[in-house]
Amino acid sequence: MTRPNHARAHKSAAGTCRDRRRPQGLRREAWVRPLLRLHRALDSSVRLITSTLLASGACTRRAQRRPIQASKELHEVSERLVRASSRLKWAAIELEQMKACIVREPENASDAPELFVMATQRLIFMGEWLTESAGQVFTLHREMLDGIETGTLVPEPERPASPRIVLAPRPVPIRAFLRLRQPRVVDRITPLLRRRRRTPRPAALRVPRRSILGRAPPLFSLCLL
Repeated sequence: MTRPNHARAHKSAAGTCRDRRRPQGLRREAWVRPLLRLHRALDSSVRLITSTLLASGACTRRAQRRPIQASKELHEVSERLVRASSRLKWAAIELEQMKACIVREPENASDAPELFVMATQRLIFMGEWLTESAGQVFTLHREMLDGIETGTLVPEPERPASPRIVLAPRPVPIRAFLRLRQPRVVDRITPLLRRRRRTPRPAALRVPRRSILGRAPPLFSLCLL
């Protein structure tokens, strides 16, 4: 019968065998974690907006040669702005949580008001930039569609559909197989055994019987023509 861990431990053990990751006196304030999550959400939205603007510029340069394809790509790229908007919503939620933590523990939030103001300014700037970027992409897409409708942009010819190659399986010649198939198993295996059999000995080779002194060399019978 085994004893529990607290019964097997030494009475003088103070629990210092493992070092804590962070000392108890240096505990992180509650408002720090929402602030970090807020900046991660804002950084993600920055990457999404930047990639959208770069892709829209590439679509603009390609609109003269392939307006239809550029319009489709621009429509797909605009979905990144929707994801950037969701990131900003998460950032606003984290900002509210940070504010609640500051109000709940004002004695541990000496530097929090300044960081809160900076995060708020950055969130407002990101919202304005997102609105401006969405307007640019929408205007560009609208101009591209109007150019296709009025004939300013000549649509590229559709690519000819490549012929679809389908390999039909060859039917098995069942009748020929059944006609050549041997009914007995021995008859089907015998040809394989004959192919695997070694080369037969020549008929002219004769081996004498074993004697007391050993076996004599083979005798060859030569046929002279």
